[in-house]
Amino acid sequence: MKILQIITLSEPIGGAQMVLFNNTQAMVENGHDVHIVVGNEGALTERLKSLNVKTTRIPFLQRSISIRQDFKCFRALKKLLKEQQPDIVISHSSKAGILTRLACKSTHIRNIFTVHGWSFTPGVKGIKRYFYLFLEKLMGRFTDHIITVSKFDYELGEKYKIVKSHKMRVIYNGSPDLKAESKEKKAKPLSILMTARFSYQKDHTTLFKALKLLKEEELHVDLVGGGELYDMYKSLAKEMNIEHMITFHGETNQIPKFLNAADIFVLTSRFEGLPLSICEAMSVGLPILASDVGGVSEMVTDGHNGFLLPVEDHRLLAKKLKTLIENPSLVKALGSNSRKTFLDKFSIQQMASATEEFINDIIKSKT
Repeated sequence: MKILQIITLSEPIGGAQMVLFNNTQAMVENGHDVHIVVGNEGALTERLKSLNVKTTRIPFLQRSISIRQDFKCFRALKKLLKEQQPDIVISHSSKAGILTRLACKSTHIRNIFTVHGWSFTPGVKGIKRYFYLFLEKLMGRFTDHIITVSKFDYELGEKYKIVKSHKMRVIYNGSPDLKAESKEKKAKPLSILMTARFSYQKDHTTLFKALKLLKEEELHVDLVGGGELYDMYKSLAKEMNIEHMITFHGETNQIPKFLNAADIFVLTSRFEGLPLSICEAMSVGLPILASDVGGVSEMVTDGHNGFLLPVEDHRLLAKKLKTLIENPSLVKALGSNSRKTFLDKFSIQQMASATEEFINDIIKSKT
């Protein structure tokens, strides 16, 4: 099967990029011909080199809106589709999703738009949410099929009638199994990890407020990730007098090392799709403390493999962290259940097989 996957940005690398990479790896292993189109080169294209897949850069494919550049990108995509004649085209991210669907419709090539969290999801600020909703309802006319990475997003798409329900399918994100063969036993302090970009979406402020309430406890937090608010949060940690509890690591490709060294994983967010970072943390058997947004409740069962937190509730986060600090056996039990949840629902194998099944169903059908 000839599969074309398209994404706007190769860098910075985030959940959408890693889902594309993981799916591509599985598709290649299953004998499919996969071609990747990106707007820029970076961490994703570097990783793709190891798979020996063809990549094409279309420089007009950019995140910002520009009528001139977007039209040039549309023409370049249309030309590429006519030349390649793929069996299916899968697009990721908003800009690539819009231009790809338009190009596919004009060339009569079937397409799938992968929703890594709707751009109009609750938690998106102000008027932007309603603009994105209008845009997606409009784009629904040019959309053959949609993958949503959570039931939450499926139901949101259904609620707003983006496309007919039978055109959508829920396929959970999958992560590689990152668990090390053995984990070194270490003394206190308890190690807490959060891997997330420093942005409005990822609410580090709530974590910082919780840490301020836990200043007397034996714990240390590793923060992995870059982003536009990185420097601001480093300054905030000093202002709150909690900088001694935190190590800022910035961008790194050593995520497995940090996960295997941690005791607890935290993800405080204002909105989400289905966070790949939680998949990765579950793969190594960590308890998850996460904001109850988007599809997070489909990954974390409160009291089973972690705890769900209302948005911006730093007091409950501090309370749950204190409970885990005082109960090492609970940390172990929740972590064991996280590992089982990952193996049952969130592996690369399940994601890849479900995606391939969906593609085969689309090709066999006449719609």
